[in-house]
Amino acid sequence: MSILSSLGLTPKAAVIDDLPPPSMSQLLKHVIGGSYQEAEQLLLSASDEERERLLHTFSQRDDAVELAQQWVQSRSGSSIAHTLLGASMIGKAWKIRGSAYGKNVDPAAVQPFFDLINGAPQPLLEAARLDAVAADPFAWLILAEVRRSGDRDLIDQYFAQATARVPMHWPTHYRYFMVTTEKWGGSHERMFRFAQESAERAPRGSAIHFLVALAYCEHALALGANAVKQLRNASHAARVSTALYAWLNATPATLEEKLHQPRHGFRAVGLNHFAVACYLCGAGKEARALVAALERSIMPVPWAWIADGKRESIHPGFVHDRVQRELARA
Repeated sequence: MSILSSLGLTPKAAVIDDLPPPSMSQLLKHVIGGSYQEAEQLLLSASDEERERLLHTFSQRDDAVELAQQWVQSRSGSSIAHTLLGASMIGKAWKIRGSAYGKNVDPAAVQPFFDLINGAPQPLLEAARLDAVAADPFAWLILAEVRRSGDRDLIDQYFAQATARVPMHWPTHYRYFMVTTEKWGGSHERMFRFAQESAERAPRGSAIHFLVALAYCEHALALGANAVKQLRNASHAARVSTALYAWLNATPATLEEKLHQPRHGFRAVGLNHFAVACYLCGAGKEARALVAALERSIMPVPWAWIADGKRESIHPGFVHDRVQRELARA
């Protein structure tokens, strides 16, 4: 710990962004080098969660659309190449637009954004046609539609088609969860209901259990300063801790062992959200174990969502430090 940290002038916790998947460099090497068979094999052999992260990370590259187009032109019968193209068009659209509210978007960005977002469904629908068992195209179609027209009937149709192919497909559930949130036109009630019902259907160890923690974090963002007062009770604590044990496929006796397994990829996102959700809801034992497992290395979200005051808003590491102190005193 530095002198400044000990004086409270800088946070004890370091804030890091999500790291690229370990196999990302290999995927890029294959795609850039035109080794498309190897790239396809890498993507198709990955888990649903890992493939989602690979597709998303690739889609954020400035040259993603061009690289994906070259793959599609070379292998027009490749479903995963078309999925990558659709994902890359969505990624580029939002890089052009930015995250500002509509009224604050640069007028010059509006038409390029809509050109890309309106064009993305075509390769994704072709990807779904080319592979009759692939669910990934529908997960990306949900994302395109919620940010394009917001057509709920069409989004529901995509969700049904994806889960008919892969019932517990994590990326599809995650994208559909977004549609249920209040900020995307849903409601807190609908969001919690979808998260809980999905978790009840999911097997132990499934990433879908993470939706319960995500729902509490999303609700906390909406509640602001009243989050702890509104969420901290025995019922919420039981619900989020049950989801945690199911996600890790753990028991109270094995929790610490499970938490200290290698932390990378989506697992890091899950640990950060569960730490905040357990703290908010009053699942103290689980929250302390999760915060300890993070080892003072956190992601900005969702800690920034529960910031109290300007200092914490500027640096979410101070949020972690406050939570850690509160848990130690409890």
